[in-house]
Amino acid sequence: MKRKIISSTYLRDVDKYQIKIYLDNDDYYLSIKKLIDVREKFIILDYLCVMDNDYYVVEVVPKCENYALRVFFDDKKNPLEYYFDITKNNGLYENTNIPFYDDLYLDITVLHSNGLTRILDEDELLEAFSNRDITYEELGMVYDIKDKLLTEIKNNSNKYMNIDFKKYLDDF
Repeated sequence: MKRKIISSTYLRDVDKYQIKIYLDNDDYYLSIKKLIDVREKFIILDYLCVMDNDYYVVEVVPKCENYALRVFFDDKKNPLEYYFDITKNNGLYENTNIPFYDDLYLDITVLHSNGLTRILDEDELLEAFSNRDITYEELGMVYDIKDKLLTEIKNNSNKYMNIDFKKYLDDF
């Protein structure tokens, strides 16, 4: 299990970025990163660029759910991809006021353009279970959350996917 901190997660090819963190919502923490200097574009499925100069990455860390959501936006603030990390714990470091989550390996991605949904890193999840890095109960929880998220994605009922991100992006 890896602890991920939203101020720096998934920025290995990004040399410079601006970040704004919102802690005032009762239900979730949110950060926006505007990518200023990207060494190498991040392209998925061999055609869709989700990280480049002047693109945005919004991260939502729900306070009472076992997942985190990352949304990738282009330079015109159009959504490109939704990326769910299934988590064990979500929280806030009290000394820095920076949100974090403990990643439980399995991920779900959804393309905004066509709704293509993919499950990622199941091999990592099963390897972690095999190595006793996670328990049987945690493994079951991951699959329960995956099923819940897939239903919400299909029904367009996930409240975090339906946040008005434009208001946050326009405020940035």
